[in-house]
Amino acid sequence: MTLVGEVRGGLKRAGRFGLFKRPGGIVEGTRWLYLTLVMISLLLILPPLLGTARGWALLIGVAAAASLVFSWVRGFLARRAPLGLDALDAVGFIVLGLVLPDQGMVMSTIFAAVWFRSMYGTTRQGMLRCGMFSSAILATVLLSPGGSGGAAPAPGFAVVGSLPTMFLTAFIGHHLGRGLLAREQGLERDRALSAAGTQMLGTIDPDAIRSAAWTAGRAIAAASPGLRLIKAVREGRDLRLAGAVGEFRGLPEILEGGAVQAGAEGSVVRLTVTGPLDAAAGAVLEWTAMSMESPGEDVWVLMGGAQGVLRQAESCVRGLANQVSLALRNSTAHRELAVQARFDALTGLDNRASFLSNVTAGLHPAAATGHMHILFLDLDDFKDVNDGWGHRAGDELLITVAARLRAGTRPGDDCARLGGDEFAIVFYDVTDAEAVDIAQRLVDSIARPFRLPQGTVRVGASIGVAASGHGQDMETLVHQADVAMYAAKAHGKGRVQLFEPGLLQTEQPRLSLESQVAAAADLGQLRVHYQPILSVPDRKVTAIEALVRWQHPERGLLGPVEFIGVAERTGTISAIGAFVLRQACIDAASLRATCPEEQLAVHVNASAIELDQDDFVTKVKDCLTETETSPATLVLELTETAALSCPDAIRRLEDLAGLGITIAVDDFGTGYSSLSTLCTVPLGILKLDASLVQGATTDAVRRGVVSAVTRLGRELDLRTVAEGVETAAHNELMTTIGVDSVQGYYHARPMAFQELQTWLAQQRTPSPSHNLQEQLIHKPSTARA
Repeated sequence: MTLVGEVRGGLKRAGRFGLFKRPGGIVEGTRWLYLTLVMISLLLILPPLLGTARGWALLIGVAAAASLVFSWVRGFLARRAPLGLDALDAVGFIVLGLVLPDQGMVMSTIFAAVWFRSMYGTTRQGMLRCGMFSSAILATVLLSPGGSGGAAPAPGFAVVGSLPTMFLTAFIGHHLGRGLLAREQGLERDRALSAAGTQMLGTIDPDAIRSAAWTAGRAIAAASPGLRLIKAVREGRDLRLAGAVGEFRGLPEILEGGAVQAGAEGSVVRLTVTGPLDAAAGAVLEWTAMSMESPGEDVWVLMGGAQGVLRQAESCVRGLANQVSLALRNSTAHRELAVQARFDALTGLDNRASFLSNVTAGLHPAAATGHMHILFLDLDDFKDVNDGWGHRAGDELLITVAARLRAGTRPGDDCARLGGDEFAIVFYDVTDAEAVDIAQRLVDSIARPFRLPQGTVRVGASIGVAASGHGQDMETLVHQADVAMYAAKAHGKGRVQLFEPGLLQTEQPRLSLESQVAAAADLGQLRVHYQPILSVPDRKVTAIEALVRWQHPERGLLGPVEFIGVAERTGTISAIGAFVLRQACIDAASLRATCPEEQLAVHVNASAIELDQDDFVTKVKDCLTETETSPATLVLELTETAALSCPDAIRRLEDLAGLGITIAVDDFGTGYSSLSTLCTVPLGILKLDASLVQGATTDAVRRGVVSAVTRLGRELDLRTVAEGVETAAHNELMTTIGVDSVQGYYHARPMAFQELQTWLAQQRTPSPSHNLQEQLIHKPSTARA
């Protein structure tokens, strides 16, 4: 390319890259300022040149100035300065020194050029450049009039005397440029790390997390010249190289075993086998390896550099690896929580929320594929199994029942456990007769003996069947199946009942129970029992939970599972909730009067129906005032569904929290909106569901979820309470994981208020001869009652 073409191309690039506008970035901005400096210094010597030079001297001087401009612009746009351009600069300086009236005029331009060129190349190149410029200065002094013989003029001595300063300037400028470059690279690495963290924070897809990690890795490598990064996954004794960032000629698939040895988490170790990696990189590098926690994988990050990995880059890579590990753990925990939100933790069937969603979808005209039937199944005499064999046997029975339901239905049918011993199934594309026939086969299947570890037991099943119809909504269809199931149970159990309109007028058993529940509070039949909550690891009683019981005149003392569902359907739950809250506040005040130094918090459950009432906050405030109870000692427990039921519910919770009342989410980890709850509701306590706690001793997945939720609570400054602690193994594991408090039969069963007073007194002054605790603990149960 000709000189004219070079200049034209340079000007075109100048317009494209913004030569006349300072670019962003520390290094490029500084280079632009130095370019401006050297251009201005050249402009300052043009007036003397134009005023004194004539003829060929003027023409040669202007050409020399133009060549300098071309050299500097080309070097700036190319971001490099080869020695050829330095030689062109030296010739231009000689010409200008000879045609200018004073040799010293060109020295300002030479020093400005030294500053500008110091931003490019190595220290050795900088010294060679200064050598060329020094030669140009000496040549100017020698070739100038009077410079070849005799004593040089005084200005010549001054010019030559500035040469050491020029070398020092080049040295300082080069190191200043290196410092600016290192700072800019550090900022680029930090930006990449911050952007990756922000992206991963809102991502639960593992592939998206890994993609963000590779993007950040490439940015870190780009800001760390010469850095190579490799992801290696251990397979047996060998390492499979799963991806790389940086310059490689070709990466081997496998690195032989023993190349790295497992060390402490996050530790960096030197590789013992590097030959294949050096061959792939095309250079001999220094390699280090860092372990990275990744669920289900033993992952290593291999890092290489010519003189080792820059410490700042290594720290940035370690930070990225930690971010990826945390994001992947959160992703795993979120997926597990989502699974638990959809499936019943005990049986693996769909839960109530999934069942209702399936029914709604099946009724939607756009989703309906045919006639739909739903089946409600309730086990007969299940309570006898729990009472006679224990709750563990009851759980084993429910698991086996679920297996028989799966075996007796088609793959496309939806099986669900609604709670307790109630199950439901959604059938598609069947007639009434076919649905009843399937239901009867299920009744016959469940009637067969169950061989459990505790022994052989027998139960029956009563099933109600309802068919969808035109314009029918989900609530109506579910109610019809429920009515049919109660009718089946009322007509002798162990049978199937297809819903008929006449059943609505003969729903006597259920109507009787509903009327009895409605009158229970007014008749003084409700009781409040209390279960202590103990801190970990000192086992100090910090709170008590109020649990309602119904002293039924015929059936005896009933737990909430026997009547709360009916109370919620009939709206009686509001009266029951108000009774429990008032009685709990009265009893808590009595405890404080008996033992003022023992300020126990009292936990009271609130339902979604109560929270949905406009005057709920007012009722709570009035109760606290009447019973002289401090809001700081009251904890309101709600399920996730209740807490997020509507914007008004969240607003009421914020009002309650503003009074000083603590809000707790009960059974945390079983609702679909668990993570949304943390962001939306003014929480103070997370209560881990008993199924998670009890399963954590044998199931690594549940143990991981409990550990993750506990750490999450700690990060968000939320207290964690583990429910369902029934064995020493449960208690030891929860202590190891680091929950704040525990609650369960291992420490104490729910007890009447008088028993609670005795129990608390014994905790303050233990007595071997009268240990009520031994009478109240170690009787297992999987359901909090």
